[in-house]
Amino acid sequence: MNLEQYRRPGLPRLKLYASLYAMLVLTAVLGRGRPGELGTAETLKRSSFARIMFMDIGMVSTLGALYLVLGGKTPVRVPGAIATLFAGSFALIPALAWEDWTAMQEEGEN
Repeated sequence: MNLEQYRRPGLPRLKLYASLYAMLVLTAVLGRGRPGELGTAETLKRSSFARIMFMDIGMVSTLGALYLVLGGKTPVRVPGAIATLFAGSFALIPALAWEDWTAMQEEGEN
């Protein structure tokens, strides 16, 4: 698998962001509760694995926000990072895509 194409801003990376975001939205919309499910609070009470995964999501969102603030070059980086702390990938993916889109436009000008 050629991962080199994802190293710099470009169409392959934008397609990856779009695919990830589409799957995220589709899962959020179509993946609603099923009969017999425990629900979030009950699952967190009963499952140490669920608690660890919930904490992991928070840590990964924090790392994504930090990456965006430190590596971003557009004014979107700070509000995007703050939104990422509250909305996770729903905010991080569009902010990263915007950073890449802007970098691609600047490359085209040079």
